[in-house]
Amino acid sequence: MITGYIECGKIELARSFFDAMPDRNNVSYITMISAYSKYGSVESAKELYDQMAEKDLLLYNAMIACFAQNNRAKEALQLFDEMLNPNANVQPDKMTLASAISACSQLGDSKYGTWIETYMRELGIGMDDHLATSFIDLYAKCGNIDKAHELFNSLQKRDLVAYTAMILGYGINGRGKEAIELFEEMMDADIIPNLVTFTGILTAYNHVGLVKEGYRCFMSMQRHGLLPSQDHYAIVVDLLGRAGRLEEAHELIKKIPMQPHAGVWGALLLACSLHNNVELAEVAWKNCCELEPDSSGYHSLLANIYASAGRWDDAKRLRRAVEEKGLVKIPGSSWTECFESQQ
Repeated sequence: MITGYIECGKIELARSFFDAMPDRNNVSYITMISAYSKYGSVESAKELYDQMAEKDLLLYNAMIACFAQNNRAKEALQLFDEMLNPNANVQPDKMTLASAISACSQLGDSKYGTWIETYMRELGIGMDDHLATSFIDLYAKCGNIDKAHELFNSLQKRDLVAYTAMILGYGINGRGKEAIELFEEMMDADIIPNLVTFTGILTAYNHVGLVKEGYRCFMSMQRHGLLPSQDHYAIVVDLLGRAGRLEEAHELIKKIPMQPHAGVWGALLLACSLHNNVELAEVAWKNCCELEPDSSGYHSLLANIYASAGRWDDAKRLRRAVEEKGLVKIPGSSWTECFESQQ
């Protein structure tokens, strides 16, 4: 009954049935924890987990996976550490390790991930494709792209998750040519890309400056039944903007079917700074400030654009406003900071 309610999306009815059960075992607890994980109700899952005095491997796995799958990576690793305590009397398995590696990937903690790889060998656990793919994602995101490539080549079977991890890794590490080649290989293998795959390949096209090909790739998303996210739009705005096609980038923003976030406008603002387009920069700056009023990064960027155009009074006015309002630069808060770091 619980499983039936969960499959129908009726999580509250599943919980009511669970609460009414006279005898609940670990299986029923794990079923509910996994359901809460699926629907993002981490606190409800943790509440049930804490009720269990005796915690076995499956219960640990369910809760660690719940944390990892819901972007609570630190808590996932804290629980993993607790599990490693000899008093817990539980030994991790492949599922445990995959969740822990995923948490390391989210945190960018390659040191802990490398320790897990060593610990895995000590336990006598072999590197299967599932674990290797988790490590590919970790090492690629942490910049160790050669290690990720080595693991990718060792896979018995390359699935969508593996291709996506490697393509994204190449893309974010400036290896655009390799990402494009791998994407073409994936398409030749009739593996359908997902949203994350397109993030990687669009980033790759952006790095190598292939505007026409990148835009065509972006437009192909709908043929695969995918609705581009704002991050995809931001990448393409940056791609067009860097090539000096600022009006096209602006028109693309106008066509976004949801309110563009600051990252999208920030990409346009940065492009305007590269090509000294004051008029469009002011439009982008205004939208950035409405969305992130406490960030000074946009003011500084527009001030620099004014200075480059010889509008010194406007530049001074903006810089003075930053000082008077006590605005701060919010690290990693926008697409602007992301691309400023690449200059």
